[in-house]
Amino acid sequence: MIRLQAGGGYVVGAYVASPTASSWDPAIEAEYVAALDADDRIAAFEMLWRGGLHMHDEEWLFANFPPRLGAVLSDVAHVFLTISSGDEVYGIASTDADGRARALRDVAALRDDLHRFNDRLGRAVVSAVELHPGPHPAHAAETPLTSSLEEIAGWGWESAELVIEHSDALVPGHAPEKGFLSLTHEIAAIKASQTEVGIALNWGRSAIEFHDAARAVEHIFEAKAAGLLRGYVFSGASDQNGVYDHPWVDAHNAFARSDAHAYGDPISVLTENSVRAAVAAIDGGAWLGLKVAYPSGLEGGIAERVAMIRDGLDALDRAR
Repeated sequence: MIRLQAGGGYVVGAYVASPTASSWDPAIEAEYVAALDADDRIAAFEMLWRGGLHMHDEEWLFANFPPRLGAVLSDVAHVFLTISSGDEVYGIASTDADGRARALRDVAALRDDLHRFNDRLGRAVVSAVELHPGPHPAHAAETPLTSSLEEIAGWGWESAELVIEHSDALVPGHAPEKGFLSLTHEIAAIKASQTEVGIALNWGRSAIEFHDAARAVEHIFEAKAAGLLRGYVFSGASDQNGVYDHPWVDAHNAFARSDAHAYGDPISVLTENSVRAAVAAIDGGAWLGLKVAYPSGLEGGIAERVAMIRDGLDALDRAR
């Protein structure tokens, strides 16, 4: 069993840099996964749950998942895409009873998939589950989130820890990317639920919420003060239009390009100084991760993508 812990190996959201992200090719994906598995600093892969464990072929996943690695399951894409598709009251924090019930059914399906994943691999592969409350604050509140967490926490998640991964909250004065509940409200709901649910943060999403890279560490201090910080993932962002997308979009920008980050993004606001400040604030109090997408303007196959991820892990190593 792989257990995530402060000071341990890293969680890597490898899917955002995969050479098969837009066109599935099982042979290429197997080579990509094997290349990452060769880096023993990686302890687990963060994986998207979008109604299932794999978008293309679950049997491929069961046959090719590295025996030494753990997994972190995230429902962020499922929640955000469900809301964006028109179900504006969907979410475990929803004040609409039907919207909350639909979200709870999906979390139950995620739990069932976790059990099946563990069963098929014959070990406790899933180390953590990242839940995303939804919906937008006009249809969300602390009280329903508290009730949902009380229910979810009692379902039996084997050895996996449950965390709310904070996405950017709705902030007056600028358009949100996801615009869910504030970290303050999420913390209050967890405290009221009296469960063991924790908080995970993402550097890029904090920077997006504030529209200010220097303020990303504020979320670290808030979650730590509440005694709830469990995980922290480094993902980039940008304050300008670029090859990834528009400003302040959750596009998982790579590190700012430099001699140490040859495959970086010239306009990314994620720098080595950013990492040092965040790691110092975390002070060993959470497991760490990395999730960076390969710049679309660069030619690159498996070797280049793996090199970009390794350069990012090097930056985390230096900061620690």
